[in-house]
Amino acid sequence: MIQNSNTLNSQMEGKGQGYYITPEILLWRSVIVRAIMDALDTDIHAWGISRKRIIDEANDWFNPKDSYFVDVCSNANMSPHFVCRIFKKIKEANIKKLFKFKNLNKFLLEYMCTFENER
Repeated sequence: MIQNSNTLNSQMEGKGQGYYITPEILLWRSVIVRAIMDALDTDIHAWGISRKRIIDEANDWFNPKDSYFVDVCSNANMSPHFVCRIFKKIKEANIKKLFKFKNLNKFLLEYMCTFENER
């Protein structure tokens, strides 16, 4: 399991710190990270029309009215609106350019795992 390393000295300090992420939650958060990477056109192993379709579908998927998106967010123990806000910030920050030649997948997954029960 992944443990949030932002723990404080006392167990009573700071709600949501030092919690464990179950393998199931990690799996679903990985699905969200893969969709973010697809929407950013990062590490897609397709070309031409297929690549464009993957990017467009990934961008359209980040919609709180999409039932599949809501289900994935629920399984990841995160609010769909919260995930959309994170996605918007990541996209606006042009993170793909910032992480050129670095492991964006690892960073995003670790970042997504810093949140506990964001509803």
